[in-house]
Amino acid sequence: MTVPGSDSAPVEEMGGEADNQVDLHLHSTFSDGTFSAEEVVRRAHAAGLRVISLTDHDSSSGFRPAEAVGQELGVEVIPGAELSAKVDEVDVHILAYFIDPDHDELNVCFETYRNARRERAERMVRKLNRMGKRVSMEQVLAKAGEGAIGRPHVADVMLEEGFVFSTNEAFHKYIGYGKPAYEEKYAMPPAEAIRVIHDAGGLASLAHPKLYSRDDLIPGLAKDGLDAIEVCHIRHGASDVRRYKALAEEHRLLMTGGSDCHGDGRGESIIGTVKVPSEFVVALREAADNRN
Repeated sequence: MTVPGSDSAPVEEMGGEADNQVDLHLHSTFSDGTFSAEEVVRRAHAAGLRVISLTDHDSSSGFRPAEAVGQELGVEVIPGAELSAKVDEVDVHILAYFIDPDHDELNVCFETYRNARRERAERMVRKLNRMGKRVSMEQVLAKAGEGAIGRPHVADVMLEEGFVFSTNEAFHKYIGYGKPAYEEKYAMPPAEAIRVIHDAGGLASLAHPKLYSRDDLIPGLAKDGLDAIEVCHIRHGASDVRRYKALAEEHRLLMTGGSDCHGDGRGESIIGTVKVPSEFVVALREAADNRN
């Protein structure tokens, strides 16, 4: 059994078989995914997964509908979310697991993030309009629906209006980092994001660390209370898996993993393509139980 990447690694190298298939990093239409929460679970079941976590950006609203379908199909759904943080001028994402989706402070935090996302999208739309790309905020809101607004929704509108040939082109030319219509997003300091997650009864894991190229940040995040590192990810090859496993062990952090699937038309991340040892879930659940 392998972990996708440029140099795929046997799961056994991480110390366990992926006997009960797991995907702890999935998105739905409650953020920037293209599948409903229910459809995520159905597709996970079709892929043979038994344990998943819906980790929408700034939202846990998909948990209840996902859980209901999961109970019907025999798929465990762990309540999760993904928060943005910034440390040393680097944007990092913090995954939350085993949170109480009804926790008041957590939901206030989500609302703050979602309001900031809307304001950010409005600024990007104004920039695009000044560049002659006539898109409207109403179109972006329609694309986002009930979900937290993200740049992919802006890209969807640009594609629909014929300003780009693909959503990737929208990012590469207009709304990606450093591009003319890009706007900074709201982000908490990591310590604050981790505290909110802990107060909601959850565990905090650093998402896809390879993408930041800043492994030097991990010791500080561990001191801030980080609980885990996402070791297995669609963009992590064998050498990355080994490196992050070693860093997790060095800093006494748990390990997580997932495909980071956003649905159709959102890149190559497909549900179930990243095999995650079931022992990761066992360790996470034990830590969450001890915290609560």
